[in-house]
Amino acid sequence: MGNRFIKQTAAVVLLTTSVLSFSSVAFGASTSVDQSVNKVKMELNKAATEYVYPALDGKLASSDSLYPVLNSAKKNYQNAVKEIQSSKLSQTEKQAKLKEIETLYNEKITKGLVPYIDAYNYATKYLDPLLADIKVAEAKNDFAAVEKAYHQISYQLKGRTAILYRFSGKASRDLLLDKYKQPSDQKRDELMVPVTIYMKTVEVEKLVKEGKLEEAKKVMESIQALVDRLPSSASNSFVTALLKNVEKVKEVVTPVTPPAAGGGGGGGGGVTSPSGNDILNSMLSEQVKLGNTATGSKVEISMVGNKLNVLIKENSTLGHFYDEANRVFSVFKSKNTTVESATVTYKTSDGDITIGSSNNGLDFDKVIEKALAKVNLDKDTSLSVLDDKTITLQVTGTISGKEFKDTYTFKFETAK
Repeated sequence: MGNRFIKQTAAVVLLTTSVLSFSSVAFGASTSVDQSVNKVKMELNKAATEYVYPALDGKLASSDSLYPVLNSAKKNYQNAVKEIQSSKLSQTEKQAKLKEIETLYNEKITKGLVPYIDAYNYATKYLDPLLADIKVAEAKNDFAAVEKAYHQISYQLKGRTAILYRFSGKASRDLLLDKYKQPSDQKRDELMVPVTIYMKTVEVEKLVKEGKLEEAKKVMESIQALVDRLPSSASNSFVTALLKNVEKVKEVVTPVTPPAAGGGGGGGGGVTSPSGNDILNSMLSEQVKLGNTATGSKVEISMVGNKLNVLIKENSTLGHFYDEANRVFSVFKSKNTTVESATVTYKTSDGDITIGSSNNGLDFDKVIEKALAKVNLDKDTSLSVLDDKTITLQVTGTISGKEFKDTYTFKFETAK
């Protein structure tokens, strides 16, 4: 009897010890996992604040200061994942905890810290150096260098600056745009006319060397129309130098020669002055070339006569087309150009939709946007909706004192 009691007592003690030992290990494992999860959650949340909080004080966190934060967050996240996967938790508990930290990692790191670093690096390694190159070239009155940098920055702004919008954190994004993109946009717009003038002077000199004097004179006419759109040269040494260059090229085309001895009249040689339509078409053609430089991978416009072919590329929208078309037709806003009437017509299977405008500050994108809005097409609509369709623009007015009256047709086609 005594032996039996002793054996039963020993069994109870062993069982109790075993249960307590097992419970302690299980509880300890669960606690350890929870601690790791909580720790990594705190770190992921803090990582995002490393670039958000400085922006609230008007400062941008540098990528160099954020790389250690990113590396630590990645390492501890991966360690937490491994600990969860190797724990004795049930599969359901494991999946729940993995999902919890994965969601937070995507929000704070994948969509926040990482794209912010990419955006900061892009702005400081591409936009900022290009602006610096332009300023140096302008100071030296190096027209060729200015043109080269202008095309480069135009390409960047049109085709690659989407990277500046991809991260979360409005304050940081707005600050990055204000500090880097806005000055780049401003400089690009400021140089559009001067660069066009310079490119045309190069074209004039080439035509003269080829003996194509009449063609050179027509291009010279279009240059004069652009000169009227330049800012005042009083406080702009680059514009002053550009105007001197224009005069120099002008003398090559129409050299000043003393009158022939004995006077007497002289016949004119049959030179035909370009019409208002000729001047306008020449300017539009040049704007098309400049626009294509800035288009990136969205829309490509080419011009043959009065027909503008629009090549629709992947992910292009009506908004992309508006931007490029308005850039081309910005010639209507020059000081020596007056738009008396402008009418946009969009041809549909149900009939024509026409919107008219009568102002000297023609915003082509606004006029065509109104026309397309009538069929519920907004700027975010895929440009493919216009595939194989046409839009026409009829304009009348004067340019450089000469009347123009013309019709331009946009023909849309998807890139193959």
